[in-house]
Amino acid sequence: MGGRAFNLRAIPINIKRLPPVMYLELRDRCILILQAYYGNVGSPTEAPEKNDHGDIDVIVGNRLCEFSTMDLAQDLGAMDHVKNGHTTSFAIHIPEKENKFFQLDVQTCKQGFFEWETIYNAYGDLWAIIGMFVARLGFTINDSGLHVRVPEIESIHPRDCLLRLTYRPKEIMVFLGLDIDCYDFGFKTLDEVSIWATTSRFFRRDCFEKSKEKEQMGKKAQRPMMENFITEWLPKHLSIGVVKEDRQSQRERLIKEALETFGKTTENQQMVVNHKQRLMKDIMWRKIVKVLPLEGKDLGEAIKALKALLRWEDGRPVLCVEGIPDTRIPALEDDIVDSVVLPWVVEHWQEALNRKKA
Repeated sequence: MGGRAFNLRAIPINIKRLPPVMYLELRDRCILILQAYYGNVGSPTEAPEKNDHGDIDVIVGNRLCEFSTMDLAQDLGAMDHVKNGHTTSFAIHIPEKENKFFQLDVQTCKQGFFEWETIYNAYGDLWAIIGMFVARLGFTINDSGLHVRVPEIESIHPRDCLLRLTYRPKEIMVFLGLDIDCYDFGFKTLDEVSIWATTSRFFRRDCFEKSKEKEQMGKKAQRPMMENFITEWLPKHLSIGVVKEDRQSQRERLIKEALETFGKTTENQQMVVNHKQRLMKDIMWRKIVKVLPLEGKDLGEAIKALKALLRWEDGRPVLCVEGIPDTRIPALEDDIVDSVVLPWVVEHWQEALNRKKA
């Protein structure tokens, strides 16, 4: 949180930025304490060339015992703590510094994701930069791994379109065309970080060059590393990322390759089928709403009753009763909805409502 987690406290806490030597000393001390509570403890590698640090980030997983946040705060020597999602920030006194504190952010990773989340949060905005250009080719990188966005679903239900390919760091780097050995060796400068990111076969500078996109990205950045990459580094390296293949063709080719590489073709097809069935059901219920002679709250209660009790048996709609399998009404073609379902609903909606109220 950049050392700002306690800014809104009624009584201000004097959180100080840490010089590199003090940062390393305090980070290692905190990690040692946290290792008594968690089987996995690690700190993502910081971006190079930082003069100081606003906070200390530590990722943890695999709890070793039962404990409360207060237990952890006491062992860390924290005077205050605040929770935000999966991250708990602690305000900890800086040794030998009167009334001065540093911020420790402890992020609990998802089960099995410790290695990936540690890398995903490493080197500042590195993976945010990579995420920007892969996003324009139909992929998403987040703390759950590398995903393809299923095209047939994305435009209608963008929140449900992600199909995870992998969360294994080496598999992600190999598929993106990034040098694993180079990453393992580490980066000493921001220039080295930028060069490594742009060696990806996904990188194309036209993802960043449209003036409107560039302006929006700069606003989203709000951090020096991201802003430096977009507004300074890219303009100085004009020959990097010039791709002749049009973006849509490259997108289709890479998505097909990804599904085959990670064995996700069948799962992708099933997601598309499920999506189409969902759309068919949505259309059916919209039609049902229109044929009911009700409005407002009465309409809502009738729809709620029908959704709870409507079943499908031997090719016809029925109300759920004892002995009938719990088979929700399936996705149906328009002609069946119009000729079978709607007339039945007009005749039985009152019965459904009465049963639901009983």
